Parts: sequence; C-alpha cells; structure tokens
Amino acid sequence: MSRTLLALMVSEAEPLVGDLRARLDPAAKKGLGAHITLVYPFLDSEHITPAIEERLRTVAAVRQPLSFHLDAVRMFPSTVWLAPSPVEAIASLAAALRLAFPESPRRDREFPDYVPHVSVARDVRRDRDAIAATVQERLHAHGPVSCEVRQVHAMERGPDGWRTRLVAELGRHGSPA
Repeated sequence: MSRTLLALMVSEAEPLVGDLRARLDPAAKKGLGAHITLVYPFLDSEHITPAIEERLRTVAAVRQPLSFHLDAVRMFPSTVWLAPSPVEAIASLAAALRLAFPESPRRDREFPDYVPHVSVARDVRRDRDAIAATVQERLHAHGPVSCEVRQVHAMERGPDGWRTRLVAELGRHGSPA
C-alpha cells in the first residue's frame, strides 16, 4: 500500500528554489519535484483502479490548462512557500477533484481551507523567517515565475520515493468548466 496525491507539477519553480527544496523539503528529498498539491491524501495505490483512472482523466479533460505566476513568498507556521496568482482556477480544479472522489480520505479538520502553494521549506520553524527572506530576495531578483500547467499528476510514494503513477491531460475535451 502506497500513499498517493494529485498535483500540478511546477518545474518552472526549480531554477528559483530547487536547491532550497532539495535541502529543506522532505518531499523533495524523496524525489517529488516542485508542485501544487490538489488532493492529499488521494487514494491508497491499491484502490486506484482503471475506473478511478478514467474518472480522473474525465475530470481533467473538461478543465482548461492553467496559466499562473509564482509571485509572492508566504509562510505557514513551519513552512515557507511560493504563492501562485491567480488562484481561482487552481482552487476550482482542486474542488472539482475532491467532489469527483468522495472516497478519498479527508483532511478538512486539519486543513479546513485549501491554499494553493509550492512548498519550498517545511518543518523549519526556527529558521523560517531567514529562509523566507532568502526566497524573497531571489524572487525579487528573478521576477515572477511564469507557469503553464497542462496535466494533473497522480503521484505515488513507494519505498524508493515518489513516482508518477498517472498523468491526466487538462483540456482534452476543449470545454471550459
């Protein structure tokens, strides 16, 4: 049994924060690239059947590809992250996926509000402000990071780290959602 998540992979962020993520984000240490989590946890891997895969492809197909910028540094109590803008389409996609998969475990009590973000450093309470300042300096020097996302990735965590289990294309049906 492996944990899975649904995510937007944001490789455009790697030049800006990849070195920090490699040192300061446990998921990056396990091979998970820069991403925006849409649904976590998703389903345990043994419950992802061909019917579940088709449902994921269907939900993604009626949503348009996403364009956004990573243009602000924000913090949770022990996490430094990059904020996307605009967030509405990302949040709408995440909500559609949660509705389409009611059998997914819920974390609503722990995290009641969905906040789209790219984690840079996690579990860094003591050094959080200094790390955020470093990321802010880099963002200021680089400018906003333009991102184009055309796929939802179902990622699976196994004993050797994270891997892509399935990719669902956004906008395959050309219908706005």
